[in-house]
Amino acid sequence: ARALGDIAAIGQLMLEGGLRTRLVVSVPFSLAELWLAPRLAALLEAFPHMAIDVRAEDDPIDLVRQNVDLRISYGDYHYPGLRMVRLVHDDVLPVCAPEFWHRHGNGDPGLTDLHESLFIHTNWGPNYASHPSWADWFAASGGNRAPDPSHGRRVGLSSLAISAARLGLGVALGQKIMASADLEAGRLIALSPVSVRLGQPYCAFMLPAKAVRAD
Repeated sequence: ARALGDIAAIGQLMLEGGLRTRLVVSVPFSLAELWLAPRLAALLEAFPHMAIDVRAEDDPIDLVRQNVDLRISYGDYHYPGLRMVRLVHDDVLPVCAPEFWHRHGNGDPGLTDLHESLFIHTNWGPNYASHPSWADWFAASGGNRAPDPSHGRRVGLSSLAISAARLGLGVALGQKIMASADLEAGRLIALSPVSVRLGQPYCAFMLPAKAVRAD
């Protein structure tokens, strides 16, 4: 809710400052579908006549050349010199489909006996090296297990990890802001209250010139 409010406030400043009526928002691939898209309805309710262009792309981007109004990024270090608003610092926790756990859980909430092939590992790439691994989660929960990614399922997006878990392909370290709707609807279950914080927050960036005009 706070992150959505921050984005809406930035959009309102830009529109009230006499800027164009189309808001171009650039986001990482994972955030586009499971985090931003569900919030666009609320944003458009506040600004029903605003046109929005959502672009999913990796960091870094050139906001001037690509004509981007607002860039949402993981971390606060990609765009020095731009105006920054911190949105949310997310956590991950183990999630899976209820049917999957009914078949494979064996009544062990600690995941200590789950076969290595049933863990979903997310490879976030070099820009997201500080994201926690399954070894980090087990350490936070008081264990010392380190599932081998080569023996499990591997995906390249955190949103894809959640989708794979929802489809019953294994247990994923799901980001809370992306898994919340599935958890509330019962499509996913959290296997532990233990979570691990991501290495960096998500932040919104805009060009200083646009920020000054909006202010």
